[in-house]
Amino acid sequence: MNSSFFNPSIKLLAFVLLSLLSWSITQAQDSKKQDPRFHPVPMNPGPLGAAGYITLLPVDDRPAVGQFAQMIGAVADHKVTMPPKEMLGKFSTPGDTARLEQWLKSQDYSKTDALIVSVDMLTYGGLVASRTHKVSFDEAKKRLEFFRWFKSKYPRVPVYAFNVIMRVAPTATAATRGIHDKLARWAELKDRAPKSGDKNLAAELEQLTKDLSPAVIDDYLAARKRDLQINLAMLDLVKAGTINELILLQDDARQFGLHRQDQAVLRSKLKELNLESKVPIYNGTDEGSLSLVSRAVLDKFQYRLKVAVIYSSEKSRELISPYEDHPLQFTVENQIRAAGGIPVSEFDQSDYRLFVNAPGTTDEDFDLFLKKLLKELKDNRHIALADVLFPKPHFSGADERIITALKRENLFDRFAGYAAWNTAGNTLGTTIPHANLRVFFRSKLNDRADRAARTEAAHLEFLLNRLAGDYLYHDIVRLDVNARLRAEAKTDEVTYEFTPERYAQINREVSDKLKAQIERFFADHFKGRTHRLAVYKGIEKNITVTGLNGLNIYLPWSRAFECVIELKLDYSAN
Repeated sequence: MNSSFFNPSIKLLAFVLLSLLSWSITQAQDSKKQDPRFHPVPMNPGPLGAAGYITLLPVDDRPAVGQFAQMIGAVADHKVTMPPKEMLGKFSTPGDTARLEQWLKSQDYSKTDALIVSVDMLTYGGLVASRTHKVSFDEAKKRLEFFRWFKSKYPRVPVYAFNVIMRVAPTATAATRGIHDKLARWAELKDRAPKSGDKNLAAELEQLTKDLSPAVIDDYLAARKRDLQINLAMLDLVKAGTINELILLQDDARQFGLHRQDQAVLRSKLKELNLESKVPIYNGTDEGSLSLVSRAVLDKFQYRLKVAVIYSSEKSRELISPYEDHPLQFTVENQIRAAGGIPVSEFDQSDYRLFVNAPGTTDEDFDLFLKKLLKELKDNRHIALADVLFPKPHFSGADERIITALKRENLFDRFAGYAAWNTAGNTLGTTIPHANLRVFFRSKLNDRADRAARTEAAHLEFLLNRLAGDYLYHDIVRLDVNARLRAEAKTDEVTYEFTPERYAQINREVSDKLKAQIERFFADHFKGRTHRLAVYKGIEKNITVTGLNGLNIYLPWSRAFECVIELKLDYSAN
């Protein structure tokens, strides 16, 4: 044997190389699991303040656009500040745009990391107001001057904006009963009939035109024209550098409709301005503020999360979900990018794995999908679930097959993100931002045990909130309430907008029923569970969930479509 092998320097070098190899293998194994590594971004010393601050003007006062954004921000210890609710309007009553602009101008932006603005709230008074022509284009465009004012006064603060492309149908209210479905079909056929050359469709369009009041059609077209002009004006602001980031969100859509013509105009303008790769157009609306909260935090730390996507079947990638006009994979990938992520395949290295349960999945494919989901949850990997199947009879809520398996294995609190509500865009745009900030905090901002404890509680609170809203409410309570209302009235339209008396009655019923459901679910799946934070100075730190308090439930608008769920978790820390 060569005597040089016994040279002390050679032995030392061999030992170092073996140690490095062992460490690399260990790191690779640990990166696949939810074992937080202690590599935090340094925070300011002294009293424990928030890790960051964001100012948000939401699209209205519903929980999905405001409360969710605040709760998701808290998952990464970022405080999201919004205007008082009374300024934001309520359902068909628009927000007070003058007071909102004053509120925005009066805020202290010295600590603000980002300003996020709903263009539709700023210009029209909210999402519902954007669908009617009560605000002229000149008046709406004048309100966009706020962005130039802000950028000149606070050039350091990045501005994120989201703007809606008008949907096919008007808002379902008591005032639109009788015309809602007809007007939506008319708008669809205005695009589809000429493209198809189908005489039957052309005849149907002609009949609908006769059936609908000219005033209704004129108001619809005027609102659409104005909204498109504001969309185009926003692109000019992006080109000028006044807006740092903009997303254009296609509200509820169909494969055909006047919105497709609007999209074509916008894509042409994007090409002209060389902004095609900067400003996305994709399906969604309510979740815009959530995506941009995630994006703003990740931009602040110059970080991009790699998100591996696992679909329930190959076929499901290409299907177009209800209320959307592009294949599911297009929506998934755009939602990931908008929230600050990079979509990768399930076989690539990633920060977390996003499971997407969707239509077009055979029983055999679903069984394989579910087994993989359960296994990876048990392995403590970072896993998020976007459940966009929306099966009968609720068409907006959780897949009971997955819920049953999660109950059996008691795995609900293992998710990094979860949602199952209304549309694929809404669900993805809730799941992804939540998982982004959950995983990012655990790997990058996890600097102190006290900060980690409150963000762990914030994560669990939003996770419980979504399971309560998307499963307990949509699958159980709302289904029961709506079925009874429709049976009594013998029409689906009874759920569009409640009278004040009916609203008070349904509000109490929803609160009582859902509160009981949430308390049982919490006791079974969250209470008493211990969650590891990290190892600080050689000591493992944990929190244990001990109680549920402040549970408050109510309907934000005079309908049963969604509910507000307010809650806080009590916990002990070692």
